[in-house]
Amino acid sequence: MHPLDPLSAQELSQVVLNARKVWDLKEHHLFAMVQLNEPNKELLNKNQSIERSAKVSILDTSTAKLFEGIISVNGTSLSWQEIENAKSPVLSTESKNAIKSVLENPEIVKALKERGITDPLNQVHVETWPIGAQIPDFLNDGRRLIWTPMWFRPTKESNMYAHPINGLYAIVDLKTYEVVSIENTDKTPIPQTPGDYRISQTGGDVKLNSLEIVQKDGPSFKLDGWKLTWERWNLRIGFDQREGLIIHDVNFLDNKNLRKIAHRMSIAELVIPYGDPSQGTYRKNAFDTGEYGLGNYTNSLLLGCDCLGEIVYLDVSLVEPEGNVKTIKNAICLHEEDFGILWKHIDTDGHVEVRRSRRMVISSIVTINNYEYGYYWYFYQDGSFEFEAKLTGIVLTIADTPGKNHPSATEIEKGLWAPYHQHTFCARLDLDIDGEQNTVLEVDSVAKPMGPENIHGAAYVTEENIFEKEIEATSLINIETSRYWKIINENKKNHLDKPVGYKLIHNTNTLPLASKDSVIGQRAGFMYKHLWVTKNDETQKYPAGDYPFQSKKDEGLPTYIKQNRNIKNEDVVLWYVFGLNHIPRTEDWPVMPVERLGFTLKPVNFFQRSPAMDVAPSEAKCHCGTNCQCQH
Repeated sequence: MHPLDPLSAQELSQVVLNARKVWDLKEHHLFAMVQLNEPNKELLNKNQSIERSAKVSILDTSTAKLFEGIISVNGTSLSWQEIENAKSPVLSTESKNAIKSVLENPEIVKALKERGITDPLNQVHVETWPIGAQIPDFLNDGRRLIWTPMWFRPTKESNMYAHPINGLYAIVDLKTYEVVSIENTDKTPIPQTPGDYRISQTGGDVKLNSLEIVQKDGPSFKLDGWKLTWERWNLRIGFDQREGLIIHDVNFLDNKNLRKIAHRMSIAELVIPYGDPSQGTYRKNAFDTGEYGLGNYTNSLLLGCDCLGEIVYLDVSLVEPEGNVKTIKNAICLHEEDFGILWKHIDTDGHVEVRRSRRMVISSIVTINNYEYGYYWYFYQDGSFEFEAKLTGIVLTIADTPGKNHPSATEIEKGLWAPYHQHTFCARLDLDIDGEQNTVLEVDSVAKPMGPENIHGAAYVTEENIFEKEIEATSLINIETSRYWKIINENKKNHLDKPVGYKLIHNTNTLPLASKDSVIGQRAGFMYKHLWVTKNDETQKYPAGDYPFQSKKDEGLPTYIKQNRNIKNEDVVLWYVFGLNHIPRTEDWPVMPVERLGFTLKPVNFFQRSPAMDVAPSEAKCHCGTNCQCQH
C-alpha cells in the first residue's frame, strides 16, 4: 500500500488489537479517533519503504481524560501521552447513552406528558449537541457535557423536524450519563403542520423523460488502488475519520513532464454559528469536523441519485468507539461529467473550432443531524480545479407563537421557525507549485486617476503585495479590487521568465456576524479572515485546534501565526475560509434545495499556452429521433 492510502479495515483491526495490548486498554477506554499517521514530506521524498502507522485518540471514560498515541500497524508504540486540558470529541456511544438517559428521566417524561406526549421512547427525537463553552456556572467545573434539543415524531415516517418541543432541554454529564440539568421554561404549543417529504407521502408527480449517461468504452479515468489518473491529471484519494474526503499528491502531465501542484488538500473544519438568541438556539454552534468527526457520518452513495453515469466507488473503513471496524460501502464516488463548452471560435470565413469540456468529479456526502453536506472536487481540462460544497437536508427548527415578531428566524409554517445561521468552512491547502518553495501574493486591480497615465479614464493596473511573514498574511475578499491570491514558485520560470503559479479565486462567500467577543467568536477566530498563510507544519492541521470540543478559546490559526514565521519562498499552507449566510425561506421546507459554495484554483503563467488546446473535438451525434433538424 502507498503511505498515503487510507488505513484498510484489516489494518484498523490490527491497530485496535495492538493498541489494547501495548497500551493496556480496558473496557472503559474508548477509541475517539483513529487516523492514518501521515508521513511527512521528507520521508515521502526519500522514496523508501515507510512503515504504516496510526494516530489514535483514546477517551478514558472512568476519568474523562484524553490520551493520544501513535502505533504502527505491526504493533510498535511510537508515542503515548495524556493530552492535558483537552476533551474528546463526542462519540456515538456517548450520544446513544445520553439520549437513553434523557428519555428515561422521570422529570423529562413528566414534562413530555404535560405536552401530550405519552410514548417518549418511540415518539421523541433527541439530538446530542456540543454545549461549547456556554455552560451554566454551577456545571462549569471541567466536566464533559452534552445538550439535548428534542422534537415530537408522531410516527416513524414523520419529518422529525416538523414538531419541535420548545423550552425543554436536558444537559447530560458524559462521564456518568446523569441528567445534571433540565431546562423547562417554555410551553409554546408544538407545531402540527406535517413536513412530509418521502416519496410515499408526496407522490412525485412531476416527471421527465429518462436521462442516461452512457460511456460505451467505459470511463476515461483509471484507478490503481487509491491513485487516480484522468486526462493529464494524476492524484491520490484519501479519507480521514475527522475530515472525510482528502486529496493528496496532485500532478499534471505537461508535455511529458509530470508537474506537482498540491501535496494535500482537505476541508479541515466546518462550524455552524446560529444567530438566534432564543433558548432553543443560542448554544447551537457545532464544529462538525472537530467535535463530531465528519468522516464518521459519511453516506453510502446511491447509483443514479447521488451519482450519475459510469461510476466507480471506493469503500472506506473507520473505528467505532468500542473498537469495532465499520466499513462504509460506496463512500466516495468517481465519475466524469460533461461541462458545456471548453472553448470556441468562429473565423470570418465561417470556420468553426469548438471543444466540449469534461470534468473529473470526486465526491462524498455526509449527514450531520439535520443537514447534508456534499464535498465535490472537480478537475478540469484547462489545468484548473475547484472545490464545491453542496448543502441540503432539513433546516433546524424551533417553535414560537404563529405570526410573532421573531427577528432572527423565519416562520416556514404556522408556529414553525427556522433560525438564521451561517455555515463556515475552512480549506487547508498544502500547495507545492512545481516544488515545495512557494510564495503567496495578494493581487488587486486598481484604477489610476485620470491624468497623463489614464487619459481616457478607463485604465487600471494590478498591484501585488508579497506576504513575507505569517502575521501580515491574513486577508479579506475585496470585490472593489477584484482581489485574488497568487501562489508562485520564484525558483521556476516559464518561457517568458515569469514565475509559475496558480491563483485562488473566491466564489460565494460571507463574513461572520457573530461578535469576536462572543463564545463562538473566541473559539473560532479563524472565521474572521478569508485567507491565512502559514509555514507548513504537519502537526498544525486544524484551524480551530486539535480538540475544539468544549474549548474556551481559540487554539488554532490565530495561535499558529503568533510564531510569525517566514513564508516567502518557503513550504507554505493556504487556509481559505468560505461560508454561507443562511436566511431560511419557506422554499427551504420541508427539505432544502441544494445551496452551493466553494473556490477555484487556476493556473497563472504555469503553462506555456492553454493546455486545453490539446483536447480533441467531440464526435458529432444527434439523438433527436425522426424529427431531427440538427443537420449532422
